[in-house]
Amino acid sequence: MLPTAISLGRRPTFYETADASLLEAHVLDFSGDLYDERVAVRFVARLRGEERFDTVEDLIEQMQRDCEDARRILAP
Repeated sequence: MLPTAISLGRRPTFYETADASLLEAHVLDFSGDLYDERVAVRFVARLRGEERFDTVEDLIEQMQRDCEDARRILAP
C-alpha cells in the first residue's frame, strides 16, 4: 500500500460547473509513472471539504498543506 492524498470533487477553482466529480490520487513521495495502471484506493480520513481558491498559487499552497496532513495521518 502506498500513502496517497486523494481529491474527490468538481474542481471549482477551474470550473464553475462540472457534470461529474473527478477522483485524483497523489501518491506521496513517489516518482514513477502510474498512468494506465489499475489501482484501488481506500479512504482513511477526510482532511477538508471542497473549496474554490482565488488563485492557482493559493490552491497549490493548500495542496501542500493537505499532503503534509496526509503524511501525518498515514504515518506508521
